[in-house]
Amino acid sequence: MRNIYRSILFLLFLVLLTGCGSKSLTVKSLHPSKIPSEKIYSIGVEDFVNDDIYQSLKIESKLVNKTINGKKVFKVLNDFNNVEAVVQGSVDSNLNYYTYYEEEIDYKRCSYYRYEGKKKTKKCMKYYVRVIPCESREYSVHTNLRLLNEDTNKILFAKTYNRSKNIRQCFRYHYYPYHTIPRNKREINARLAALIADEFLDDISPHYVYYDINIIEELNENTLVFTEEQSDRFEKIIEIMEKRNLDLSFEELSKLNQEFNYKSYEVIYNMALIYEAKVNLFKANELYKEARYLVKDLDDLELINNGILRTKNNLIEKIKAKSQLP
Repeated sequence: MRNIYRSILFLLFLVLLTGCGSKSLTVKSLHPSKIPSEKIYSIGVEDFVNDDIYQSLKIESKLVNKTINGKKVFKVLNDFNNVEAVVQGSVDSNLNYYTYYEEEIDYKRCSYYRYEGKKKTKKCMKYYVRVIPCESREYSVHTNLRLLNEDTNKILFAKTYNRSKNIRQCFRYHYYPYHTIPRNKREINARLAALIADEFLDDISPHYVYYDINIIEELNENTLVFTEEQSDRFEKIIEIMEKRNLDLSFEELSKLNQEFNYKSYEVIYNMALIYEAKVNLFKANELYKEARYLVKDLDDLELINNGILRTKNNLIEKIKAKSQLP
């Protein structure tokens, strides 16, 4: 019996352990387009070949509404003689499906009874198994896109985009594999086309990349002397930080940083993370480096080294991206 209780407690512990994720802060970084040698502002979108899911209109809409820091990135024109680049494309929208079967126990139909006791109580020993027809549908969109310089007809960018979605549906009543049933090909593939439009826009335009970065949640008693009151304050600051009250959490971390005589890598790392969340990559990189000289825990060291490398690379990418903006 004790072993059973121990097993139950162990399972509950695992549930609690897996249910408690690390606290993190979402940061963003501006990245350049994949056309490093060109700065494109005015652009046109031609009608695409075989475009029955409005792929060209979705791309045009994304281009019209693309903004960075409140400013339009592109000017979309219908007069192709006055544009710097033109988007051309062709679309292949498909739906393939096949029938398969699943078995299900039908508890309303008994195939074998047994009578028990003096009263001959009837008890079902075996139920019928129903064979249910099901359908697997594979929706897919393949879009070939090219961005051309309007003056030279030079291809600035070209890529084939692929998006797919699988839907399985079972029919417990009437099913006719070749009969007309709503499969919503155009509707679902139009959604896939919208995803392709987002991907294409990120490729040809400066865009933000988002990261979920772990917060250091506890002070390390092996490397730092602190009171219980300071530990409680630190944990409350982390809660405020996770709710993105960045100014208040930075102010409180700065106070702790002074109290610890600038020797807490946990405090300095979280201050660096706040700078990164506020897109001050240079200052964030400096503080990550400062925290690295104080850390001894290997897991936290990896976290800090990742922060140094990430902010260094993202600062380079940000400079490239800004040079591409109008």
